[in-house]
Amino acid sequence: MFFKSMTSGSIGSHRAFMGVCTTLCVILSLTLYVGWKLYFFNLSNRNTLLKLDQNAEKRVQDLENLGISFEGAKTEAPPPSTLPKILAGGAEPVITTPAHSSSPKDSPYPAESSIRELPLLETSDEVVQALALLDQYWKTESWQDRMPLVAHSERVASLMKEYYEAQGAIDPVPGSLISKARYEIDGTEILYFSFSSSRPTGSLEIAMLRGPQGRFLIDWESLTGYGEMSFQEFRSKRPNKPVLMRTYVRLFEYYNFEFADSKKYLCVKLMSENGESSVYAYCERGTKLARWIEADLASTGPTGFKGYTMLISFPPNAQSNQCVNLDKVVAQRWLQVP
Repeated sequence: MFFKSMTSGSIGSHRAFMGVCTTLCVILSLTLYVGWKLYFFNLSNRNTLLKLDQNAEKRVQDLENLGISFEGAKTEAPPPSTLPKILAGGAEPVITTPAHSSSPKDSPYPAESSIRELPLLETSDEVVQALALLDQYWKTESWQDRMPLVAHSERVASLMKEYYEAQGAIDPVPGSLISKARYEIDGTEILYFSFSSSRPTGSLEIAMLRGPQGRFLIDWESLTGYGEMSFQEFRSKRPNKPVLMRTYVRLFEYYNFEFADSKKYLCVKLMSENGESSVYAYCERGTKLARWIEADLASTGPTGFKGYTMLISFPPNAQSNQCVNLDKVVAQRWLQVP
């Protein structure tokens, strides 16, 4: 018989071989187990980092729509005693004014702002009271009853009356709270809140300024995107005198009517605060305003945009209701601090 003919030496070798195989299988199994565990751990970490990066990009986009530079918010502006900062971005070098001073009235674009991010304690009385005031604002239907809740109420009372009664405009509808922060812009402290929204940016940005009695009040003009005319009225009346408007702005390629020469003009597309109306604005290439706009909007890409406060007008005997003069960028944001 075969098994009877096996020697004790061959049986020992067989057992040794089986032991080696078993050991190798165990080692291989452990290696595969550890490898898969490390793979899924790294994959989970990667997804977490991607999500954090997307959230960070979303916050940067929200702040830029309000006109807040994320990079500028990290560092304080240099004191007046230091050398003035030079405007970057490939534009002609323009010396910016020291912090807390304004751009000359005849400048076609705003001076660079001093922006500093401040610590925010989310459970502080100021933040809790500010959120309660916002909730009260949304629940208050009459614009007259909203007056005590807005900053600079004496100045904006006539603007609110014109906005709600003459323009027939309505407030944006906020969704869930996305983020909150605290900043100092050109010496003015603000609380910043971002809510989900149907606006073109997907978010509603709200700035609150400290009022005379110390509590934070709503900056109503930047909240609503107030303009001296609605987009519909502006396109209908075609005013030749510059009109103050708050718009979403992006570089664009549309050349027609009086502005058909793409070599002569720079084009930007302006969208209303609700994204339902738009016009195309032009300024001559090579001018200080054109170079400033190209530099400032260079980071937005083909689909991004920023929020500007600007002056626009129609050319005399306008050939269309959609091509206008870009006269001046008043502010690099919808918020205008004193």
